[in-house]
Amino acid sequence: MATNLHPKNQVNPGVFDEDLWLWIEKNQSASTVELRLKYGFTEPYNSAIAQIEAKQKYASKFKSLFEERWIFPKGVALEQSSSLDTANFKSTLFATPYSADLCAGMGIDSLAISLRDNCERHLCFEQNKELAKLLAYNLKQTDVIAESFETEALKKWVEENDIRQHQLTVYLDPDRRAHSTRTHLIEQGTPNLLINQNELLTLACTVITKHSPMMDIHDCQKKLIGLHSIYTVQHQGECKEVLTVQKTQYNATPNLIAIEAFSGQRIEHPYPAQYSVSNRDVSCYLIQPSAGLNKSELHDYLARENGWSRLGFGNLFTCENLPKLNPFYKVFEVKSTFTSVKNLKLSGAFAIESVGSKISADELRKRLKLKEGRANKLFYLQKGRTKLIVHGHLIE
Repeated sequence: MATNLHPKNQVNPGVFDEDLWLWIEKNQSASTVELRLKYGFTEPYNSAIAQIEAKQKYASKFKSLFEERWIFPKGVALEQSSSLDTANFKSTLFATPYSADLCAGMGIDSLAISLRDNCERHLCFEQNKELAKLLAYNLKQTDVIAESFETEALKKWVEENDIRQHQLTVYLDPDRRAHSTRTHLIEQGTPNLLINQNELLTLACTVITKHSPMMDIHDCQKKLIGLHSIYTVQHQGECKEVLTVQKTQYNATPNLIAIEAFSGQRIEHPYPAQYSVSNRDVSCYLIQPSAGLNKSELHDYLARENGWSRLGFGNLFTCENLPKLNPFYKVFEVKSTFTSVKNLKLSGAFAIESVGSKISADELRKRLKLKEGRANKLFYLQKGRTKLIVHGHLIE
């Protein structure tokens, strides 16, 4: 195995051979700190140890890729990459034979997009030269441009491949680190979607953009042209990303869609979707929407469809009949209610959540001397001077 020092200490695909893969397999459970102390950043060990670090940290997130000997980078590109589940979901939104990823990064999204049955050709832009080398190695059937996105370069690729507008879908995951800080504003991403959207929609029939989970979906409605749909993609209840789909000459009401990436379950309704009836009285069951459902703003719509009443504290709902279990919300059977902490007579293990109060869950735990738990949960709810404390048991 050769020992060349890689200029930027990024992973170098050129050093991988069968002997190195066997070395990685032999050392896959070893301490990467000790391996670094022993081998430093000389090649091929720098790149090999990076694979061991990736597997130890992301074994479940990228399981099939480790089996296929995908070469992983180090640093931000790996840490912020889409999971295979979310990437595979995104690929279902592509219906055209040609596609382009304007900010490919590690390439997980491009992998899923390029593996579609109807994909004839896929293009990646990646300004980091070392990441671009990995893309070219891992995605051998993909065209890779090792530069930041430029409209003229995309136009040239479109012309060279004789691609018509209705045959192309563009995917954009902008860099959201403006001035060394994270941002969730559409206009602060690089490339800037608001500046480029008109031109992109003359080249492609569809533009799909990944946004921060923190972004305001009302902002999409105001600023994006041809907005066809807004997806909130969740995994295990957590909102992982927001996707917008823009289509050429589309001017109708966009759809709000909440989707569970792993199971594919979805809730869908035209924008906006606010319907629920308020009720401060707790009934037999308490329903707590997932972060993904709350982000989609479809919780009120789902409440109306199921006959739930809004409790009046945060985004909590209540009902008399046991709801069907669903990845978009948790259901708690109400065991008891209180109006003051002084009246509480509880012991054992509890999850605790404080909504609308200055008193934190940690403070409540110390005051009540309750252990950490999951099945039993204490909701400390406050709105103005009105307080409500609910003991609920999680139904799974």
